[in-house]
Amino acid sequence: MLIGYISDKYMNNSQAITIGFISMIVSQFILSFSSSLYSPSNNEYNNFIFNLQNMTFALGMFFLALGTSFANLSITHIINTINDDDSRVQAFSIYYPIVNFGVIIGIIIMSVIIGENNYPLYKWSFLLFGIISMAGLIVFHMLKNKYLVDNHGKLMKDEHSSNSIKDESNKHLHKLSSQSITKIKDLNLKERILLFKRSLSQKEKDRLTVFIIFLIIITIYRIGYSQTSIAMIFFIDFHVERDLYFFKVPVQLFCILNPIFILILSPIFIKFNNKINEREIELGSIKKTIVAMIFITLCFTLMSVIGYYIDINAVDKISIFWILLFEMLLAISELFSSIAGYSLVADLSPEKYYSLYFGFYLATRSIAMFLSGIISAFFPDKMDAGLILNNIVMINGLMDYFLICNI
Repeated sequence: MLIGYISDKYMNNSQAITIGFISMIVSQFILSFSSSLYSPSNNEYNNFIFNLQNMTFALGMFFLALGTSFANLSITHIINTINDDDSRVQAFSIYYPIVNFGVIIGIIIMSVIIGENNYPLYKWSFLLFGIISMAGLIVFHMLKNKYLVDNHGKLMKDEHSSNSIKDESNKHLHKLSSQSITKIKDLNLKERILLFKRSLSQKEKDRLTVFIIFLIIITIYRIGYSQTSIAMIFFIDFHVERDLYFFKVPVQLFCILNPIFILILSPIFIKFNNKINEREIELGSIKKTIVAMIFITLCFTLMSVIGYYIDINAVDKISIFWILLFEMLLAISELFSSIAGYSLVADLSPEKYYSLYFGFYLATRSIAMFLSGIISAFFPDKMDAGLILNNIVMINGLMDYFLICNI
């Protein structure tokens, strides 16, 4: 959210992307150094204390968060400059699978090539990711003046320059009170929020209300979605048959299924979107969000039924087919949810506050993962006779747990 405010106020998209990639490159080099310090036989680095490895790891993660914030906000801002709504939706439909392709490559490198025990290779993997990021930054600067143009061939950075955004924001603020812009820093949080609200037109205020309601809905959705990287990992480890005769699939490799399905289904989603547009069927962002909620409900309904079967029949392992079905339904849900989210933020946010709004949208992931982690602490394993969630709901088995996720 802070990066969104800074990007809107002081930077254009090209500058923000450059800073983002440089921060990510620095983070990978720092993480490479941090991982080079680790040795399982060294007690100093095996304990959770503030040592050099832990401090450099935290520093690397800070630069990584900084870089991804700048890069994500700026790239989505560039896509948002597309005037045609259908083209913008298609652009987001292409962008999201590309991001997931990067996730696939990362998981393959970390899970298959390196694995759990080849810890000396981690420093080389981070170094490799840093080099890839450097290559991406070089390609961006070589091609940006050729491809980052509007329909008239004018560079986008000229149309949305940092000065124009800053001047527009300051013009609004000067109309509100006699206070100088330089004194805004002395205002408390309540006064700043009031000043922000006054800088919006009535239409923008109405859109802000819709945006806040959407943030609440998407946070609830992501609480369930985040279970795929927490509770579902426990479930796969305990209850899924992973032996494929010649190969035992590592648990972490199942994380690759969701981005693979997103890559496979994305062209189908684009064609589906084109078809409904041709038939003039109205399926806006709100309706797409509802469809996403329906599909994720189907996901956890499926897991509740499977959980009931495991609880009643005391079956230890189920077929991997059911996880594939779950991940496919989840990928459909995520496509509808993500594209709807990107498009809705683009529709509702004022140009001068776009990155700030999108920063709030991305922050829902953090909030949802935190809450999802609290819920996943009640995942029942074979030693649990019954767990009580906040002294309200008794969790006696897998069915109860997934029903709670479904609710």
